[in-house]
Amino acid sequence: MNGKRDWVSMLALVLALVGVLIFLGAYLVMGTTSVGGYIALGLAAVALIIYTYLRPQEVVSGLKSRQARYGGNTLLMTLIFIAILVAFNFLSMRHFKRWDLTAEKRFSLAPESVEILKNLQSPVTVLYFASGGSQSDTGLLLDQYRAASSKLQVQTIDPDAQPTLARQYGVTTYGTLVLVAGERQVTVSNPTESEITSALIKLMRTTQPVVYFTTGHGERDLEDGGNLGFSNTKSGLERDGFQIKPLMLATTSTVPADAAVVVVGGPHAAFAPGEVDILRTYLARGGRVMVMVDSSLDTQDHKLGDAGLGGLLSEWGITLRDDFVLDPVSSQVTDPGVTIAAKYGPSPITQKLGNMATFFPGTRSMALATPAPSNITLTPLVQTSDQSWGAANLDAVVNGFRTGSFPGPGAQDAKGSLVIAAQAENSQTKARLVVFGCSSFAANVVSPQPGNLDMALNAVNWLAEQESQITIRPKPFETRQLIPSTRMTIQVFGISIILMPLAVLAVGAIVWWRRR
Repeated sequence: MNGKRDWVSMLALVLALVGVLIFLGAYLVMGTTSVGGYIALGLAAVALIIYTYLRPQEVVSGLKSRQARYGGNTLLMTLIFIAILVAFNFLSMRHFKRWDLTAEKRFSLAPESVEILKNLQSPVTVLYFASGGSQSDTGLLLDQYRAASSKLQVQTIDPDAQPTLARQYGVTTYGTLVLVAGERQVTVSNPTESEITSALIKLMRTTQPVVYFTTGHGERDLEDGGNLGFSNTKSGLERDGFQIKPLMLATTSTVPADAAVVVVGGPHAAFAPGEVDILRTYLARGGRVMVMVDSSLDTQDHKLGDAGLGGLLSEWGITLRDDFVLDPVSSQVTDPGVTIAAKYGPSPITQKLGNMATFFPGTRSMALATPAPSNITLTPLVQTSDQSWGAANLDAVVNGFRTGSFPGPGAQDAKGSLVIAAQAENSQTKARLVVFGCSSFAANVVSPQPGNLDMALNAVNWLAEQESQITIRPKPFETRQLIPSTRMTIQVFGISIILMPLAVLAVGAIVWWRRR
């Protein structure tokens, strides 16, 4: 009889343990409780009651023993620890937070991307066409976008399993993204952060603003990928959702009606009076113009002057000086002709540049009228240090570059903190104007600098009243590699393979000797 009782009691104890394990296992796998789990837990409780009924004395003595007290304390601490983990997991699921501890901020979106996501007006679905079960950098990048906005959802689609859907969206390669918002959609074939953010910008816009670049005066070439070209600026504007078109004022009587902004990009010949009148009329009806006029030193005859635009700009309170800015305090060490911005003005164009440097090779200075013309608000965008001057004797500047010795400021030179970029806005007509003392800051050779391309694109976005896009553009991710030298390799080998094991053996030998 006792043998049968012992057998039943042991079976009940085993069933109780199995029931508890089934409940915990189901919860850990499924992440939630289920009816089956509760049934297993209930059967475990019944089995434990049977075991207690069959062996009451052993249960009571076991609870009173020293081992039981120690075990009880251990169980209590374990339960408290589990409760803390459950509470932490519960709070983390409802208050999601991520920290990027990588040196390159690999898992952080650029400020522009975050701002665009905050300004999403309607839900966006990202269809990610990838092979089944694959995990790539694109998937990790999309996780960052999804975490930054509740209005953005990601669906991973296997084009092999759903070929009809892939054909419907015109997808032919793995890794393609299709961003969908209502009836609008944008396809991204090269899913980098810049491309995805640009696609979001295009998706948010119901129309595509047109930026016209004047031609016929030796302006910088938008298609030129060389150092002097504007291809980087063009690509950046297109990523921001603008359509780029040329504009030859000599063959028209008016600026096209669809122009969001007109850009004068570094003319090397003067505008004819009739062409200037076209720009004047365009501004009078609320137009937006960005003017970039290089120093006369950049032209062959050094006689560019104000490129025929002086009269128009003076109506806005801006006077271009025919000089060459030299700033011994804030300039490139290897080239004193490359001025580095020492101060930014209070403008949306420069607000988010912070302390980021921008470079202005061969810039001229300008004077802002005080007081400003009626209805005009003038704001300096970029200024030099108070130790700079605008050299009006261009021949002396040329000779200084040849000899490596520049004369100090002359009596006719503008001195002190000089304005080399400014903005103006007419409160009555809502027209806007931005003027830069050079176009070279946006050329391909300089625009890869951290702040230069942002400066140019921000100016166009401000002119087009696209302030929500004025920020720092996403930068390409660069992987940092540590290539150990021979000395470093020997040091790592010696410490990890030789010194550490020897240290353990030494400690063991000391302990053994002391006990002996």
